[in-house]
Formats: sequence, structure tokens, C-alpha cells
Amino acid sequence: MRPETAFNLFTYGVLPAWALLVFAPRWKWTQRLVHSVLIPVMLAVSYLYLLLFVASPPPGADASSLEGAMRLFQEPWTAIVCWIHYLVFDLFVGAWLVRDGLRRKVPHLAVAPCVVLTCFYGPIGLLAYLAVRAITRRTFTLEEEARAAPTPSAPAEHLGSGLPAH
Repeated sequence: MRPETAFNLFTYGVLPAWALLVFAPRWKWTQRLVHSVLIPVMLAVSYLYLLLFVASPPPGADASSLEGAMRLFQEPWTAIVCWIHYLVFDLFVGAWLVRDGLRRKVPHLAVAPCVVLTCFYGPIGLLAYLAVRAITRRTFTLEEEARAAPTPSAPAEHLGSGLPAH
């Protein structure tokens, strides 16, 4: 496979997950696909394979200096490994802010633009969501909301998921 083909496969391969986060955040298949470990594990396995068996960083490439980091992007397969790194973590953050918005009852019309920003500009989308959440819910922390301990009358299987039971 050519590096350009692999780049397109990874880049466009995650777009359906982003679309589900924006347009169908409560749909059962969004929960099963995007909020599961499936996509991050598939990307992580690809990342590991490319890192160990395909990518060959050029001499002097490393993360200890700007010059070394820039050299990482000179070899196409190494650049793709770095790109997958972005894809995994941006999608993780996008999925988290959707789950957090659902938990905290932040209006999804306010969350959706933040998801799009996270897809394209990572930290700016997170910053926008935190601002939206601060305005709508007066929450200024990254801590998860405290969860109630299971009671004899509460079914334990839905506690801890943070998402509404369907």
C-alpha cells in the first residue's frame, strides 16, 4: 500500500465516527461503535504495526528537539504513525466531550460545534466545549461527576457508564 493511500484510509476512516458524535450522539450504534474501545484499539494496533514494522524514522529524528521532531515528518510512514496518534486522541477527546455533555445535560446543539472543532483543531474544540460547559452548567473542572453508590433497589449494570440507559 502506498503511504498516501494509507493516510487517506485512516483519515477518512474515522470521519463516520465523528459524524455519529455530531448527528446521532444518543443512537445505540454511536454508543456501541464510538464509545467502545473498537475504534481506538483498531487504530492503536495499526499504529503499533506501522511503528514496529513499516516506519523508519530518518537519522536524527526524535522528540527531544524541534529539529528532531520535524525530521519525524520527513519519512511518509513515520508521519502516518504520528497522524494516527492525533486521530486516536482527538477522537477520544471528541467522544469524551459528547459523553460529558450528555451526563451534564449540556444542550447538544451547543456541543456539536465543539465536536467539529475538536475533529479539525483538537485543543480548540476542547477549549470551546469547556467554555460552553462553564456557561451552561457553571462547571469549571475536568473531574467526572460523583456517582452514587449502588443501592439495593438500583440496578448496578447501568451505574458507571455515565450514559442514559436505553
